[in-house]
Amino acid sequence: MSSNLIEHRGVVQRVDDGLAIVAMETAGCASCGQGSSCGIGKMAAGRPATLLTLPVGSDIHAGDLVSIALPESKLTLSAVLGYLFPAFAMIFGAWLGAALEGSDGATAFGAMVGFLLALAIARIVIALVPGLLPAPKLIPIASQTQVSQQEFHHEH
Repeated sequence: MSSNLIEHRGVVQRVDDGLAIVAMETAGCASCGQGSSCGIGKMAAGRPATLLTLPVGSDIHAGDLVSIALPESKLTLSAVLGYLFPAFAMIFGAWLGAALEGSDGATAFGAMVGFLLALAIARIVIALVPGLLPAPKLIPIASQTQVSQQEFHHEH
C-alpha cells in the first residue's frame, strides 16, 4: 500500500529516553508542488523553528538531519474531523436554534452547543479508533550534519 507523504526537514536537537526533540524548519513542505510560492511557508518564514517530541529508535542521534513524514490520507481525515465536522455541526446547531426558538440568542446558543458537541464527539472517536490520528515518522537523511543553526533556531 503506497501513500503520499507530507514531509518536512528537521534537525534532532537531543534524544532522551527514546524521545527525540526535533527542530523543524520554518518553510513550506513543497509536497503539493507549490514550493516557494506556498502561502504557509511564506507566513512561517523568519519564525523560530517548531520543536516536536517524537518517539525514535536507536538509529537517530542528536545532530541528525531527518525528514518528518505524515501520510497525506491520515492528515486529510484529521483535517475533516478537526475542522469541517465542527464547522458543519456549528452551522447545524445555529439552524436548529433558529428553527426551534427563532431568536438571535437561540441561534448563537445552538451554534455554540453544536460546536462543543462536535469537539466532544471528535475526541471520543479519536479515543475509540486507534491509529486515526497521523503518527509522524522520523526518517534519517544524514547523520551528525552541520546544518546552520540559524535555519533551525528556537527562542526559549
